[in-house]
Amino acid sequence: MSAGPPPSKMRRTSQKTTHSRSYPRGVGLDFRKLAGLTLLSYIDHHGVSVRAEAPPSELAVAVARHFESMEVDEETCIGGYLQRLQEGTAGPTDYSRETASFDGRAPPSLARKRRRSKWAARPAEQVAAKVTRTDENGSWILASVQRFYADTETYDVQDEDDTSKLIRLPWSHVMRLSTGAEGCFHKGTDCMAIFPETTSFYRAKVSKDPVWKLSANGNTPLVKEVVVKFEDDEDEQGRTPHRRVPSRYVIPIPHNYFYEESDDVDLTPPTSK
Repeated sequence: MSAGPPPSKMRRTSQKTTHSRSYPRGVGLDFRKLAGLTLLSYIDHHGVSVRAEAPPSELAVAVARHFESMEVDEETCIGGYLQRLQEGTAGPTDYSRETASFDGRAPPSLARKRRRSKWAARPAEQVAAKVTRTDENGSWILASVQRFYADTETYDVQDEDDTSKLIRLPWSHVMRLSTGAEGCFHKGTDCMAIFPETTSFYRAKVSKDPVWKLSANGNTPLVKEVVVKFEDDEDEQGRTPHRRVPSRYVIPIPHNYFYEESDDVDLTPPTSK
C-alpha cells in the first residue's frame, strides 16, 4: 500500500483550487493597473476575503470579482453625490457610515494598521502634534513630519517654533491638517484651531457657517477660512469675539478625528442570565 503525498503538497494543491487567479471577463475596468495600497483600501472598506500573503495580481482578481457581484442603483449613487455637494455639511463620520459596508464585526488589527499606514502624513508635511501627556488646552501644536515608521506606527516630528530637536510620537498624537474640502465644520461644531499669532491649537466652536468657494482650477468647492470662537477668549466686557482662521488650521477634536466605525460596536460577549 503506497503512502499518500506529504501534507505540505496537499496544502499547496488545496490553495490552488480555492483561490482563482482568472480575471472576470465581464468587468470592463482593469483593476490590475491599480496600486497595491489602492486595492487594499478597497478590500478593507468592503470586507473582501483575501489571503494575507496574496500578491497584487490576486488582490486585483478579488476586487474585480467583488465589483462584478455588486448591484448598483445609478440614480441613487448620482443623487447622493449631488446632495453631498449641495449640502457640504455632512461630517466625515456620517458620510462614511452612509457609504461603508459594515457587518458589525471589528476589523482585524492588521487591517487597521494597514489603513493607518496608508493615510499617514508624509515627510515635510505640516501636522497637528500632541506634545504633552495631558489634555490641557493648547497641548496640540503645529509641527512638521520628518519620518513615519510603519512597523511601530510612530512619527518623528519637529516643532515649527523649535527645529533643533526631534519628537517621537505615537500615531494617535498626530493629526493631518484640513484641506478645506471636508465639509465637517458647520456652525456649532466643536473643533480645535490655531489661535492668531501662535502655533498652538486651542479648543473652539465654529460660530458661523463657512462660505464655500471654487478652487483655483474651478473644479473643487473649498472653504478657505472658518470663523470660530475660542474657549476662554472673553474680552473685558465678557464677550467672546469671532475670529477668522484659515481652514487649514482648523481640525476636529481628537475623538472625532480618530473615530473608527467599530467603536460603535459592543464587543462584550453576552452574559447568560
